[in-house]
Amino acid sequence: MPLASHEAPDVPPVAVEVVLLRHDPREGFTYRRLITALGRGVSPDHAARGLALLGEHDETHLVHSTSWRATREGGITLTYLVHPDPAPDQPGTLLPEPHRIARSSRPGHPSPPDLEVGHVVAHAVRHLAFLERTDPAVAAHVSAWPGLVHALHSLPLATAGEMAHA
Repeated sequence: MPLASHEAPDVPPVAVEVVLLRHDPREGFTYRRLITALGRGVSPDHAARGLALLGEHDETHLVHSTSWRATREGGITLTYLVHPDPAPDQPGTLLPEPHRIARSSRPGHPSPPDLEVGHVVAHAVRHLAFLERTDPAVAAHVSAWPGLVHALHSLPLATAGEMAHA
């Protein structure tokens, strides 16, 4: 009898990471990063909203899953972007290079060896730039922040593999 996924032995841990994004036309992008273990029976979307302290019926914030990655310990981290940061008075981290891409030089080993949090956040911002141009709901959300829209339009709209040519 096959095991259900929640009964499988040695299931690696799953973490939910939330990038709370801000943009200031003078300073650029800043963010806060929160992370928690995904509890048994909790959906990742619900965990991300809870970590950002968003109510279940809050429709004023964009919450979008942007990526996942394996951890060195064998777990998985699911990354969500939340905009705007619901606590903008909290200290944030500047994202100096939203166009910076982490990549592996070895085609058979796709995980970048030098992956940093800044790379993950830059990917989330570029993902938001793509969605702003392709998803009407996201475009409607970010339209309330013209400076953010301008900053997103300054990023290349290309897939990661095309970035060297963009």
